[in-house]
Amino acid sequence: MDKNLWLGELWDEWLTSSAPSQRHADAETSGILMGMKHTHSTFTTNRLRTARRLSGKLWPLTSYAAKIPLAFSLITRTKQKPSVKFTCPREILTVPKSSRYAWAWLKGLWGSAGGLYFPKNGYYLTLIISDPETSSITRDIITLTGLSWSEHRSEFTLRNHDDIMTFLHKCGMTSGALAFDEVVMMRSVRSRANLESNYEAANIARSVRAANEQTKLARKILAAGLLDKLPGNLRDVVVLRLEHPDESLEGIGKMLSPPVKKSAVKYRWNKIQRLIENS
Repeated sequence: MDKNLWLGELWDEWLTSSAPSQRHADAETSGILMGMKHTHSTFTTNRLRTARRLSGKLWPLTSYAAKIPLAFSLITRTKQKPSVKFTCPREILTVPKSSRYAWAWLKGLWGSAGGLYFPKNGYYLTLIISDPETSSITRDIITLTGLSWSEHRSEFTLRNHDDIMTFLHKCGMTSGALAFDEVVMMRSVRSRANLESNYEAANIARSVRAANEQTKLARKILAAGLLDKLPGNLRDVVVLRLEHPDESLEGIGKMLSPPVKKSAVKYRWNKIQRLIENS
């Protein structure tokens, strides 16, 4: 599966997934709002998908929807992405104290301040927090998940495959978790295939270089009249190389009588090299 297509499907699953209960809706709403840029009772995001989930999917399910209207407006600026501004009292923001609602809060936070990324090598899921208070709260809440989070400059990151799978599943994105596993597996297969191909190409290149060097040395021995002065086992190697300049060491070894392994042929060539240098 193409990772860009899958990431779009993952965000669609996040957008359309349901909140199991009113308290889950409250927790996720808090996570979404706290992940936005905010001052006092004003919250802003340029993630229109996030704004859609908050206003259309979650807010009507919250415990305060009937009493508190959610005021929002679309802000457009030339050469900038449009953004949505929400106005609501900060009193509705709740911080979960147990893992039961921590996942809902993190799901919301990830939707407004996180992402899943596939650089050239590897992959990672991250929460990028700009507000110090939210960063402190996030630090406390992620300890409830039992996952191996790393923190750097208010960015909280998961790099372990199983941890990312768990995060997506616990946040109600089971299809996304399975698709993530497929994308990672396919990338691993391609990486292994490329590694094997590169390894094979390197071996071929080394074999060609060795054959060329040995052919040059064999011709030098022949031109200098030194061929008949070599011991029989060394002379046979030189003659075969002259007759088969493109053959590998392994192939030369199979042609000898009796046949010998590649390492034995290489040993004989090293011995020939020393004899010529000392002659």
